[in-house]
Amino acid sequence: MATLSPARIAAADVLSNVRRRDARARDLLRTSAPVARLTPADRALATRLALGSVRTSGTVDALLDAHLRHGHLEPRVRDALRISAFELLWLATPAPVAISQGVELVRRVSPHGAGLANAVLHRVAEEDLPALAHARERVESRNCTASDIALVAALPQWLADELVVSLGTEGACRMALSALDAPGAYVAGNACMHNDAEVDRLLSAAGLIPRATCLPGCLSLSSAAGLSASGLVDAVDVVPADMAAQVVAWLASPTPGTRMLEVGQGRGTKSLLLESCALRRGGLAHIAAVESEAFKVTVSRARMERAGLGKAVTCTALDGRRLGEKDLLPELSGSFDSAFVDAPCSGTGTMRRHPEIAWALQEPAVRPTGQSLPTLQLELLRAVSTRVGAGGTLAYATCSELREEDEGVVVAFLAGPEGAPFSLVNPRSTAAFAALPPQAKRLVTAMVGPDGMVRTSRVDAPELPLDGHFLALLVREA
Repeated sequence: MATLSPARIAAADVLSNVRRRDARARDLLRTSAPVARLTPADRALATRLALGSVRTSGTVDALLDAHLRHGHLEPRVRDALRISAFELLWLATPAPVAISQGVELVRRVSPHGAGLANAVLHRVAEEDLPALAHARERVESRNCTASDIALVAALPQWLADELVVSLGTEGACRMALSALDAPGAYVAGNACMHNDAEVDRLLSAAGLIPRATCLPGCLSLSSAAGLSASGLVDAVDVVPADMAAQVVAWLASPTPGTRMLEVGQGRGTKSLLLESCALRRGGLAHIAAVESEAFKVTVSRARMERAGLGKAVTCTALDGRRLGEKDLLPELSGSFDSAFVDAPCSGTGTMRRHPEIAWALQEPAVRPTGQSLPTLQLELLRAVSTRVGAGGTLAYATCSELREEDEGVVVAFLAGPEGAPFSLVNPRSTAAFAALPPQAKRLVTAMVGPDGMVRTSRVDAPELPLDGHFLALLVREA
């Protein structure tokens, strides 16, 4: 009988709590006492197993069920088998190790299920592992189908189909091959409180090993483990934000001293990034931010105060679709020099960071009909556009990889009456782009498509792991 590793026990417990509490795996990993007691190496393995098992759950469940005579597994047994199947298929753990550990995981929660576990996992190793390897070879050669992409990336078939349409075969294949990789660990220094050298010292003192990137103020970390415990995030000394999000904030950042309307403020991360970018370009701007969820407004307002931006950024609870109405609060009155719409979206560009998205997202949510996300996104863009002054800039951003939420929304907006006074502008022609150092200019240039719209995933690579963000810049005629 094999000795069960502490990392696998902790991962199984997290997975069980994800199911029972309908919680996010990453949140539970942060607060799990058993995970906290692990060695750094075991903690990293437990994290990888828990997040990967959630991310691949739909694909793994279909494979497991195909090997069952009756198609039913006790939930805790399924949790254990998901972990071992993920190890076998995507972590390249040697089959004897993954199978023996999987059997012991099942034995821990159901002693009578060990035999079943052994049989099922052997079939996964003998049948599914070679099938996945062949699919991966086809994806690597770009001689593949959307079904190969769905299997390699552990995605629902409909979503793989959509990604092929949205990114093209080349882009969808690149995404699939890195879909199960760990996300990048990036932070932005809060330029309102510290210069770059001070931020580097703070992170280094916390043992986080920062490394400068080509983007001003953006630092990569060898690992995000320990960032929360350092206190630097709570004190707003640094802002956790993927490098892709920081690129979007830089390109959309307001000109110093001007007035910006921010829609979809959330907990204030983009507000902090926008102001830091403006400050690096010469001075703070005045941002009037709105967010539809009141509790997030409370959180954001407190963050702005701690960051020293209480007077520069106002935070208001309001549905952005109402911005075309009259009699709004004074801070929201009149026209603005620029507007930034951080639209609610599917989050398909952040699936490596938020593994629940892949199998929770439903196809109708991204169709431009009814109460779908594209419908909401277009309504927001139309309402916000009415508040942009002559010659002003309107930035539309998502963290989605789907054309229906990105280019489709922009094209529909420009085709309507609200969009008639606007035209697309290439980010490379803006003052924000001109202020970037040469290496950052080359990076951004590679993100810009022939239509002038930005997709950060165009440069996603193992040496530069990036979330998938989208940005379109529009200018109102003077």
